[in-house]
Amino acid sequence: ANRIGLIALNANEDYRNKGDGLDDMVKHSKKMGFDFPYAIDKNHQIADAFGAIKTPYVYLFNGNLELIYVGPIDDNPNDASAVKASYLNSAIEKMLAGEKVEQINTKSLGCTIKRVS
Repeated sequence: ANRIGLIALNANEDYRNKGDGLDDMVKHSKKMGFDFPYAIDKNHQIADAFGAIKTPYVYLFNGNLELIYVGPIDDNPNDASAVKASYLNSAIEKMLAGEKVEQINTKSLGCTIKRVS
């Protein structure tokens, strides 16, 4: 009911045949119950344009298309049960409440994007 759009974008070009291809990720999305679009970032052009260096990495825009949060989803990309800080959830809650999102550009966590030279 909050009308927040979401898209997952795979920029791992070098891993397309190593478990990070579109079919692999669609299967993973279904297993996890994700209901948002999933797309391949051909030649990692969008990741490069946004300066993304790791995955997962989030760019949150408000209704005015202003970038209000850049960074990881939370403080533990490897173990959801060990998360202590949910950066993205906090940013979304503040955005919906009309509050300023103060935590922008949190430390980048996760794996580096696998680019092909």
